[in-house]
Amino acid sequence: MKNICCFAGHGKIIYGDDIKKRVFDKCRELVEEFSVNEFWVGNYGNFDKLAADIIRKLKNQSPNIELNLIIPYLTKTIDTHKEQYYKDYDNILIAQIPTNTTKQYQILKCNQYMVDKSNYLIAFVSGSFGGAAKTIEYAKRKKIKIFNFGE
Repeated sequence: MKNICCFAGHGKIIYGDDIKKRVFDKCRELVEEFSVNEFWVGNYGNFDKLAADIIRKLKNQSPNIELNLIIPYLTKTIDTHKEQYYKDYDNILIAQIPTNTTKQYQILKCNQYMVDKSNYLIAFVSGSFGGAAKTIEYAKRKKIKIFNFGE
């Protein structure tokens, strides 16, 4: 059985060592105590980068976990640098979102797709603005377990 944790957070915030440690400790707890074996992360901001770096470090202790990049569409950058992306991620998955979704909403729909497939959400969201806040609200409606380090 897959136990999946996804991430959502503000894209333009600088995260300190305290947040990195708290997120790492929560990810390790999810692996060790709740058998989480997949982590899904986007590719659109500082929190996504932080989350991916944390899971890569955690894989040194728990090599059986997967780090999957979830994107709403294949970008030219990813297509051009596919080899590097597959070194950084175990899989690159394109979210199943409606094909008529406008560009403006594709990342939000991708985040909702991750929430729909996940058991847990680790977030850094402060306030009620932006796509990450909308993702948290969606996760609350879906009743998955949320750990928000931005509150």
